[in-house]
Amino acid sequence: MTSHSNRLLRVGEVADLLGVSRSYVYKLAQNSPSFPQPVVLGDETNRRSSSRWVLTEIEDWVNSRPRGKDYDTES
Repeated sequence: MTSHSNRLLRVGEVADLLGVSRSYVYKLAQNSPSFPQPVVLGDETNRRSSSRWVLTEIEDWVNSRPRGKDYDTES
């Protein structure tokens, strides 16, 4: 039903994939403009609505991250 390219992940799955806590995933979604925004399932005004992240968007975000120690130096 869902292809790999648009698979939706729960916050715990995103946290496990990134090796961070669930609360940090929410913090990234709120404070990092480059981090993918979740898809809200249900009424967006209801705080109890479920949030899901698109797997390929998370993978693309990870692949765009700096590698090694070179990211702190200016070229």
